[in-house]
Amino acid sequence: MTDEEIIRSLFDRNEDGLNELIRKYGKTAEKIAFSVLKDRRDAEETVSDAYMALWNNIPPDRPASLCAYLYKTVRNLALKRLEAAMADKRKINSLASPIDELAEAVPSDFDVMDRISEQELGSYINAFLSDVKVPDRRIFVCRFFAGMEIGEIADRYGIGKSSVKMSLHRTKNKLREYLQDKGYYDEK
Repeated sequence: MTDEEIIRSLFDRNEDGLNELIRKYGKTAEKIAFSVLKDRRDAEETVSDAYMALWNNIPPDRPASLCAYLYKTVRNLALKRLEAAMADKRKINSLASPIDELAEAVPSDFDVMDRISEQELGSYINAFLSDVKVPDRRIFVCRFFAGMEIGEIADRYGIGKSSVKMSLHRTKNKLREYLQDKGYYDEK
């Protein structure tokens, strides 16, 4: 099933679409949740919650990229679960480094809530990524949505770490330019 067929199936409230989504993207979704939570049971529960959220949100949502929509949902739910766990200050957010790294593409005085909503920002990033070459897009998503380490990405795609770093550097620069063109990044 293609992603569009899965989305159509979800719109029709057909559980086959959900089953195909799980088959197609489930392992990566679990890896994303585990990379944040570092606990297999919490990761599994988070992914289950994400599937339920997708079932409840599609329709009315019609995501442009089904896997990005799922991965973002998983990551956000995992971060919320981690935040709750961090109330006792015992766990460390393993995504802090990639998120700080991505922040280089957005100016420090950029306040998303003042300029655009999170959903709109997601739409801009999705639109940006739709024009990025597939290998660079995959590397970007692995790093900033899945929280994968540089070495993990290099191993996954059979390329060198320096190639991964260069791809990320170029894509972040293109994102910065894209945001500048959209008027959401003011050069000082």
